[in-house]
Amino acid sequence: MRDLELAPLTPYSVKYTGHGIERGKLSMDVSYRVQPDGQLTASNNIVLNQLSFGEKVEGSTASLPVKLAVALLADRNGVIDINLPISGSLNDPQFSLGSVILKVIVNLITKAITAPFTLLASAFGGSGGEELGTVPFAPGSAALSAQATAGLDRVAKVLADRPVLIMTVTGMARLDVEREGYKRERLQALVVAEQRRAQGGGTATVTVSPAQYPELLKAVYRRADITKPRNLVGLAKDIPVPEMEALLLADIPVTEESMRELALQRGVAVRDYLATRQLPLERLFLGAPKTTADKAPSTAGAAASASGPTEAAWTPRAELALTIK
Repeated sequence: MRDLELAPLTPYSVKYTGHGIERGKLSMDVSYRVQPDGQLTASNNIVLNQLSFGEKVEGSTASLPVKLAVALLADRNGVIDINLPISGSLNDPQFSLGSVILKVIVNLITKAITAPFTLLASAFGGSGGEELGTVPFAPGSAALSAQATAGLDRVAKVLADRPVLIMTVTGMARLDVEREGYKRERLQALVVAEQRRAQGGGTATVTVSPAQYPELLKAVYRRADITKPRNLVGLAKDIPVPEMEALLLADIPVTEESMRELALQRGVAVRDYLATRQLPLERLFLGAPKTTADKAPSTAGAAASASGPTEAAWTPRAELALTIK
């Protein structure tokens, strides 16, 4: 089937989406099978060219966010190219090509709204779309891992090909899950600051080798205003690295405000990385950082809900959301 005009299918469109079709053409490459009972199943490549919906039809009971769906699916040339199954019964008196085609389009729209990154990933010939909507972080850290940047590179490709989309990045952090990780990250930051001080300051990237770490940690320990073990004459004793770490870690406060700042830093890290992939900042927004001090339930193995991970499966992350200009 090539270049089927979709505007005449407006009655079906209003029934299933609540919107009429202003224009658009459909082409399909179909591989189908008809069962003895008349059941039709088909796998097909669908190309929708310049699909455009009108405003919501007054009185229609259906209501789908079709304009957002088209923006999610169509490339910069206004073409939607994707694989979707078709099914129906040839014995059904209500069966018609028009209704089948519109049901396919509705299915496509529904998937675009409920699992946009999954569908976008498949449009680019990849998999793991749900993971593209979540950027993972190590507990207590706002640094992007190689895994995170690889996923963001794919997201940037999607956004570059769909200029009407805008991205909102929401950083998340959780006190009960990230307390120890946050303390470790803060201690490492103090050690790095000590190395920078020893090198005379500046903004250049500073690295700390395993060989340098003990002496730098000792310098941090000496500067710290904490209770320290003393010798017989009242001077601070030299103690092993693990003991210095334990005393310093115990002195690092972790609050809900710490988590809010960490969540914000995660959002900024993701936004700024996407900006380096030639995406304009006017298409990249920060959502309000999210934190919670609630304890994770002890029940393990709970299934993830449609809206995201369950509390039991909570992980440090930033979440991505797509809307249209």
